[in-house]
Amino acid sequence: MKLLCKSADERYPGAQVMKVDLEAYLKRRDARPDAASWDLDALAPPLVAPHGRAELAAMSLAAGRKAKEQGAPSEAAGFFEAGLSALPDGSFKEDPELAFSLHAEAAECAYLGGQLERAGSLLDVLAAEARSDLERARTYELRIAVCAAQGRLEEAIALGKTALAMLGVPLPEDGPARKAAAEAELAAARAALGTRRLSDLLDEPETSDARVRAALRLLMALTMPAARICPPLCTFIAARQVNLSLEHGHGGASPYGYMAYAWMAARVLRRYDEAYEVGELALEMNERAGQDELSCRLRLVLGAHISVFTKHLLSSLDLFKEAHEAGLRAGDPSYVAQTCVHTALVRLGLGDECAAVRAEVDGFLELVQRGRDELALAALTGVRRALDDLMSTTAPVGASRAPEPVVDEATAAYEEKISAPAYGAVALIHYALRQQVCFLVEDYEGAMRMGSLAEAKMQGRVDDHLATEVFFYTCLTLLSPALSRGRQLTPVSVPNYRDRLAAWAERCPDNYRHKHLLVRAESARAAGEELAAMKLYDQAIEAAKVNGFVRDEALASELCAKFHLASGRERIAHVYMTDAHEAYLRWGATAKVRQLSRKYPHLVARTTLFGQASRPPEAAPPASTQRPSLDALAIFRASRALHGELVLERLFERLLRVLREIAGARRAVLLLARDGALGVEAELAADAEGVRLDAAMPLECASDLAVAVIQHVAQTQQPVVLASAAADERFAQDPYLLEAGPRSILCLAMTHQGRLTGVLYAESDAGAGAFRAGQLEPCGLLASQAAVAVNNALRYREVQSTASDLRRCNEALAAEVARLTEELRACNRDAESPWSELRRCSDARDAR
Repeated sequence: MKLLCKSADERYPGAQVMKVDLEAYLKRRDARPDAASWDLDALAPPLVAPHGRAELAAMSLAAGRKAKEQGAPSEAAGFFEAGLSALPDGSFKEDPELAFSLHAEAAECAYLGGQLERAGSLLDVLAAEARSDLERARTYELRIAVCAAQGRLEEAIALGKTALAMLGVPLPEDGPARKAAAEAELAAARAALGTRRLSDLLDEPETSDARVRAALRLLMALTMPAARICPPLCTFIAARQVNLSLEHGHGGASPYGYMAYAWMAARVLRRYDEAYEVGELALEMNERAGQDELSCRLRLVLGAHISVFTKHLLSSLDLFKEAHEAGLRAGDPSYVAQTCVHTALVRLGLGDECAAVRAEVDGFLELVQRGRDELALAALTGVRRALDDLMSTTAPVGASRAPEPVVDEATAAYEEKISAPAYGAVALIHYALRQQVCFLVEDYEGAMRMGSLAEAKMQGRVDDHLATEVFFYTCLTLLSPALSRGRQLTPVSVPNYRDRLAAWAERCPDNYRHKHLLVRAESARAAGEELAAMKLYDQAIEAAKVNGFVRDEALASELCAKFHLASGRERIAHVYMTDAHEAYLRWGATAKVRQLSRKYPHLVARTTLFGQASRPPEAAPPASTQRPSLDALAIFRASRALHGELVLERLFERLLRVLREIAGARRAVLLLARDGALGVEAELAADAEGVRLDAAMPLECASDLAVAVIQHVAQTQQPVVLASAAADERFAQDPYLLEAGPRSILCLAMTHQGRLTGVLYAESDAGAGAFRAGQLEPCGLLASQAAVAVNNALRYREVQSTASDLRRCNEALAAEVARLTEELRACNRDAESPWSELRRCSDARDAR
């Protein structure tokens, strides 16, 4: 009790001997979450004196703040609500600091928990009772957060404008003057930073001016709303935060101000390296200050708006993961929701398997619905719709094109909803993704319309990966033969987009070089420069493959195939279209796979899914010796089954069973790469009832595997098929092969985004030639799908582990409350309370 209520004890010495069962009280309150207050007289013994109720309120405030610090927002909310119920009448007059603090903390917890109506009612009380500009600023800050969560962005900005004017930090008026003010403020920030070494900013003094600190928090709260509906105002707000910090000293929200400035340096000035350097500085500044509550916000901005122009997109995913976990710990639902949106968009841009992305988006939707963030919910709904279009299997038989997005009543209602100004960023997501889907299904007119709508929503800004995709697909659409035939292109349109792609490709080749190469290839084709086009297509395909962009690899292969087909080189087109078909299947874009199969049957149907020529019926081996074949649909179903499984042990079993069936192996083994070393994770043998889990046994300790073969595959990432492993001189000295005798071995690397994830190993002792080279393709596809599935399952386990840690912290906190409550009871048994004395006096009087 002393730990939780130290501040209360200092002001209310009688708090340690109060006869109040807090645990029982909170249980009763939780049973009626809709109740605004509870009658404390129902507790034993009753509290009727205002001083006693104030003591309980102070204890609840201290306990709630402690719970919030320990990452238990729901428990904190319970304490704050208990404190509100305990406040005596007239508390804003008798103890205004206690009353205001309890209402503000309870309002913030209600907002964080998605109880926006409750937060609003508490803020109404605060607005009426606030005594100073600082208290009014705190109320405004919370109101801005509630408005932003509900999509009322213009109202949020109006509130911020009023609050900042009260603190002497006015915002510029709307109109041309606002843009000029933004440019001047940004220039002033650049000039001020130019006179300092960035590293010296870490040692800047802290400001003691509470009004400056409050202004910095208000500016931070306004940054995202302004970014969505008024880019010039966002530029002004970002630069103003830096100038305030440099003029008056750093405040609590200063790291966010530097990160917001870095965002503007990337978006407005296109100084991407400088932006990333300032962003890194903001992270370090925040870590030194120990402000975990800002960690989510900083990493989200860095990953979504800065690192996409300087680092591989995988770096952004890592930042989003860290931001998501930090936001859950700190209770920051608005920014957690944004991490969900940007994670989904980046994974879609990378070409991660569609089913896996859709499953993750479904989880995000549930999380965001609980937080009641209307904008994030609408954005994720747009991503889900695009995934449904890509994975559609409802194309009519004989159709040459995949099904186009259906504009039904739900779609019409959705588009009407996002037409509101506050939903501008959501509309950008919707139109940009529709542009991509239209282009993929060869609806080029639709792609042009969607691209134009997306650009209108961008308002000239390109500050995240999705915005660069609009430029990329607009350029490809303008260059499409089907669209450009009979249409005169404006002379500046394609070069303008291509120049922007060239600049991004120079700054960040990992993300944009393959896109720029593909646009150059299409430009060369349109200009009749066939030799240049051939070279550029191949370079684009290879760059996309090396950097792990499966969707763009498929798209480049398809466009290259169409280029050769139009020039009469059908045999060459056959090779590229087969590659495109296989890559689209790896991506999981079922609609596109069906489209290619139906529109180009002479290129795709002539081959199996894996590029092997189909045998004429008369050349087929006898049915008794023919191993069951797996067609494209069967492989796809197997891949979907893997991606639908997030429990590692069950995933291992499914994977190894599928591998054994495809390869016809006696045993199948899975090895995973952890911390740079391979370990045996699971094994399935023909005579075993289930999978044997080896708990990451080091490869060097595995005496029943051809270690030399596995190490070779891991190092080269090239598959190996051995009809008789012991006869291959590369592995002839392997101890296992020397002892076990003739073995047929099939071994493949599992890679995800260019990184080794693990190795699949299949073995048969049925004699030489048990495996054939033709089995490499289906097993290779399985390996690539397995790498994605295992990566998803490992990430899911990490998230579950984090959630378990949080639950354990919450349980420990609850146990501590119970223990302290029991201490309070024991203390009360040893000390008489004034209420007992009053009752004895009353009984004596009645007896007389």
